[in-house]
Amino acid sequence: MIRIFDKEMTEINLVDYRLQGLSFRPSALSPNHYTDSVSGKPGINRNGSEHGPRRCEAEFFIEAINFYTHSLFVSELFELFDPSRLLYIVQEEQLGKRWPVVVSAEWTPERINPSVSTFTVPFETYELPYAESINTSLTPQTFDQDWWQMGMGLIAEDTPYTFNTSSFRVYNPGNVTINPFYCDMEITIQAVCSNYIELVNETTGDKWRYDGALTSSDTVKLGFKAKKNNLSIYRSTNRQVITLKPGWNDIKINGTTSIQNVQFAFRFYYKG
Repeated sequence: MIRIFDKEMTEINLVDYRLQGLSFRPSALSPNHYTDSVSGKPGINRNGSEHGPRRCEAEFFIEAINFYTHSLFVSELFELFDPSRLLYIVQEEQLGKRWPVVVSAEWTPERINPSVSTFTVPFETYELPYAESINTSLTPQTFDQDWWQMGMGLIAEDTPYTFNTSSFRVYNPGNVTINPFYCDMEITIQAVCSNYIELVNETTGDKWRYDGALTSSDTVKLGFKAKKNNLSIYRSTNRQVITLKPGWNDIKINGTTSIQNVQFAFRFYYKG
């Protein structure tokens, strides 16, 4: 069984469409291999690989009251599954993850009888070819909190994402590296420094540096680009980003005289 949500994560009531979501099947990851060849050399040179768009499909069952209402409900489905519309699909057996998808091709209901049809909608992943956590790192990881499940890489050990020291560890439960170039992540920094502040992920070797002063009333937001009090400071940085590999990441902050708050807010990403 599946559930469908709109781009604001408001659940779409499938009963209103006389619709039942039977299954959702994501394909395996699609590779994009980058290669070239050299005259006189057998084979190819491999220059890296990336994950391409991912195909998925969902099976549905629609049961109307009679022949005439069936046609009306099918017309409403064409609006629901508009190919320009971002949808999130959640599998009942994996309620902590959502798949951002769009319809990728045409589909046609197949009548079983005058009031009942089945059909399969082809989807592809919207941007990244991964499932993502519905909750974020800032959502309490407790049993009474919705949208957590087994199989998300969560551990019994305490995994804080807010800190006030210069050395700490950040845990990424997913099996995909968090990169703010294309992932949903924001680091908030409230600290005091006179000349510079440097954030280092000693696990990955990433370094981000801002050459400038910060006071206790300043707030830095670091993602793909950096802002100080909502104004860009990108030119005053080394133009790098901090990524988080799966598992533990050892973080160190240099250049500060005091640290009030450092917060890592991000979703977790999964290959399945």
